[in-house]
Amino acid sequence: MRIKKINSIDYGGKVIGIGLIFMLLIPRLFLLFYKILVYEFLNIIAKVSFVIGLLILISFACLLMVELRQDKKLDQYYCKHRNIKIPIKAGKYECGACGNREVAKNSTCCDVCGVSFENVEVKTPQEIIEKKVQFLRFV
Repeated sequence: MRIKKINSIDYGGKVIGIGLIFMLLIPRLFLLFYKILVYEFLNIIAKVSFVIGLLILISFACLLMVELRQDKKLDQYYCKHRNIKIPIKAGKYECGACGNREVAKNSTCCDVCGVSFENVEVKTPQEIIEKKVQFLRFV
């Protein structure tokens, strides 16, 4: 189970842009209007907008840090398990190295990338799922 990265669907830059708009552009506009019109609520709106932008950027940075840590752990897990056949449906298996979904049950190597499978005995989906669940509990 691969989890999509934050920027894999191109909304990372949009979130940063929205945060910067709320943090820099909107407060500057309201401060300009404040200097022209001298209404105190415009100054308050500028400060609130700055805080909102700052919160957006901080929360996005936290999500990014969590994602990078998770990606590092998942990459380590998949690098350790590259040479296995992963059962996907009746009689079909996926190569752990290249993702070829046409690996036969009795294959000892992948036809696409040529990697030799470590264990020719096939693991059941339950065994693979249990290992992944144990790994994800540790993360």
